Amino acid sequence: MNELAEEVEAALAEVFGDWELGLLARAVVIAELLDEDGARALSVITTPGVPDWDTVGLCRYGALSVETTGRGSSGDDE
Repeated sequence: MNELAEEVEAALAEVFGDWELGLLARAVVIAELLDEDGARALSVITTPGVPDWDTVGLCRYGALSVETTGRGSSGDDE
């Protein structure tokens, strides 16, 4: 899983950099995945070194952002 987390971190850092959104400090990615049989599974991937308590905090911060803005943005919408 560590290699996957490192690849996700690199991909996010590249995308954020291309969009000039700043440097990626840490990230939590929550994705619903479908396996070959169509069964759903929830996958939570964090950038390397993010402790569990920080993962929970980032998820809560993101949820609050979605609740207050309706979009989960940082306030820099275009």
